[in-house]
Amino acid sequence: MANNPHYLELMRRARRDHLRNIRRASGEIASLYEDAAKELSAQAASMGRRTLSRRWAAEYADALKQRAAQLRAGLYDVTYQGLKRSANLPIAANGDFWESIGGQSFRDMFAVTPDDILANLINGQIYKDNMGLSDRIWRASGSFEKGIDYMVNRGIAEHKSAYELAKDLEQYVKPKARRDWDWGKVYPNLARKQVDYSAQRLARTAINHAYFLSNQKVCRQNPYIEAMHWQLSDSHDERQVIPFGPDECDEYAQHDEGLGMGNWKPEQIPLPHPQCLCIQYGVVTQSLEEIGDEIGRWIAGEPNVRLDSWNALYGRNYDLQNAGNRGIIKAEEMSGERMQRKSQAGKIEPMPKKQLQRIVKNFKAHGGIIQFDDETDQYLADKHAEAITYDEKTILIKQHPGRASVFEELIHTAQFRNGENDGSYESRLKCEIAAQEKLLRNARAYELTDAEIIQTRKALEAYQKELNDYHDHGGV
Repeated sequence: MANNPHYLELMRRARRDHLRNIRRASGEIASLYEDAAKELSAQAASMGRRTLSRRWAAEYADALKQRAAQLRAGLYDVTYQGLKRSANLPIAANGDFWESIGGQSFRDMFAVTPDDILANLINGQIYKDNMGLSDRIWRASGSFEKGIDYMVNRGIAEHKSAYELAKDLEQYVKPKARRDWDWGKVYPNLARKQVDYSAQRLARTAINHAYFLSNQKVCRQNPYIEAMHWQLSDSHDERQVIPFGPDECDEYAQHDEGLGMGNWKPEQIPLPHPQCLCIQYGVVTQSLEEIGDEIGRWIAGEPNVRLDSWNALYGRNYDLQNAGNRGIIKAEEMSGERMQRKSQAGKIEPMPKKQLQRIVKNFKAHGGIIQFDDETDQYLADKHAEAITYDEKTILIKQHPGRASVFEELIHTAQFRNGENDGSYESRLKCEIAAQEKLLRNARAYELTDAEIIQTRKALEAYQKELNDYHDHGGV
């Protein structure tokens, strides 16, 4: 499927800036190690030509620990700043994409934030070992302290002077090709070791994951992105295939489940392996004009399952009545038979079967399930509930639900996904209140009947009273 050229150009620029960001972080990390080694070298050189001793080594160990701690703090800051810069690049490109379609109002409407991505990277939730950034940096930088301690002990064994050790420490941070020919003979355990390799590998991988996850989030929340494409890097054959043979990236680039070669559902595309240079980007098959026209008709009141589902899942309380840009008709200007039909509707009517089926299919495509059958009806009746959302991917609902019920549960899945519902009594009430408020703000877009609007207002009042009572009783 052909991709939108304007979108591809925006992503090309974002990736270019991402690679520059990785190189910037790499240079900063190299400087951190060089500065640390120079400082420790200067401390050793201050001893002059005296031969190293165990007593001096013990005193030097304290300075080494202090400098290693400073190094770790510097590594954390460099890596974290790199994460933030790269995480914001796909989001900025996404904003430029929407702004080119509908101006600032569209940019605001489809805005995405990287906060949860950065939090998950820092606390390690995206990794199987759940190891956070601080622990990873501690592990990656530990070899620096061990390496210098090893050099001190080797220097004592070789009867080196502190001055000679200082010169060797300077060699330690140099690339292998620039080290003296006999350096590896004196320090065999470090002969093939690049002092900052582990920290560089960690930073490049973490920054790349920040870019990837941010890009994935943008693609998941863009209703016009149909897939994410995995493209092998230009250097893949040289770096991987020729010396080592094909790897998982070759499989990812050949993946095809009916979306096209190398295309994945955004929520299913794999996380890149460490130091991966392959490219991932969304697939947008419609022109900017087609997208703008479709959104304009939706804002003007035309039903659109794709955009209704997006608004419920990712709309972030977007108020359709505030939309109006580049000649788009505002929601309050809607008139005619559709508005008259809705304003006169005095009862709750089931959502049309085809509309419900499309929403169920779309939710399933994103890895979720909406269950409605005879067994579910009985279960909900026993619970005295219209519907239940268990988490971001699981909804139980009656077989013939009203529009308000369906869209409310989709809103609840978004709340779970955004971390708004932590399972506590108070957060549950706040989520219920937020959901009712969003239903009322977007009642026209959701085509709620008057009866559903009244019911929603009553529910909102009841939840607000329940929350106030909870606070009045000291949160008990």
